[in-house]
Amino acid sequence: MVRVTLDIFSGRPNPVWELDDAAGADLIRQVEAARDLVGGIATGSGRLGFRGLLIEETGGGQALRARELPQQLRVSGDDPRGVELALRLLGTLGKPTTVHGADLAPGLTPLPDIDLRKLIEEDAAGFLGRGREDRGGVEGFTDSTVSATALNPAPVIGTDASSWTTQAQGSCSIEVAAFNPGFWNVSPVLTNNNCYNYATNRRTDTFAQPGRAAGQQATQMKCANVSTGAQADGAYLVPNCVPSGQEPRWYMAMVVWPGFDYHWYRLQAEGYWGHKPGQTAARNYDNSNNIIYNPETADRGGYRNFCGYFFARSGMGIR
Repeated sequence: MVRVTLDIFSGRPNPVWELDDAAGADLIRQVEAARDLVGGIATGSGRLGFRGLLIEETGGGQALRARELPQQLRVSGDDPRGVELALRLLGTLGKPTTVHGADLAPGLTPLPDIDLRKLIEEDAAGFLGRGREDRGGVEGFTDSTVSATALNPAPVIGTDASSWTTQAQGSCSIEVAAFNPGFWNVSPVLTNNNCYNYATNRRTDTFAQPGRAAGQQATQMKCANVSTGAQADGAYLVPNCVPSGQEPRWYMAMVVWPGFDYHWYRLQAEGYWGHKPGQTAARNYDNSNNIIYNPETADRGGYRNFCGYFFARSGMGIR
């Protein structure tokens, strides 16, 4: 059996297909023919939007290993051929079998009702240069040649929650910790925690959803709905300050890909913002490889609606 995950969302779970032996073997042949697009699951730009296909052979299968391919791999979505492979595959797969790591909340738009092919095509048109006019309206976009690897330091195992300092944020007090992506960029933390986990600085391994712990998970991907869910979990909406005794109080920002998904950022001690797009590695740069000093003007791809700032707190619970 071969499991295929379409890596496109940051907050909500990604769609997953379980392929039978024949379909899985055909996919593996296609992947082998595009070997230069293949890397480990932590590879790729990690941009917001379509990032490629995650492929895993389950049940003790050896087809990938026999071709000297990783048992868990990514087919990059940063290349036009990776996009075309995903589009071709979607034409044969039908409805997703499930979603990654969690059930959809009752009332949340089911993935089969989303035109995933169209979503990929529209997203890819912006970042592959097949319609740069689509990037208009994304403030701060530049054609940067800065290496994403250079901006994202080598992982160091630890936790960025181990120490923090307190500082003023407007009339409120917040805590900030040094950027430490190594805590998030190892298996199984990498694939089981998302942007909401990162922003609230809580590893749950449940791909946490705003409001799920409180029974108020958002059913529409709109600013107001996701905000209500986060506040039900115990987040404070700025300018409401978290009182002392609730430290650490992390400063977060939230954006939405209207109708499809949401994404969160967290302010770091260095003055820039860190984030973790879905099942990919934590980072401190945007879709143009620019370090994020202002999430409002960062290149966020399709996440064009900026929803506001929030405070997490020690008494907050997420799931």
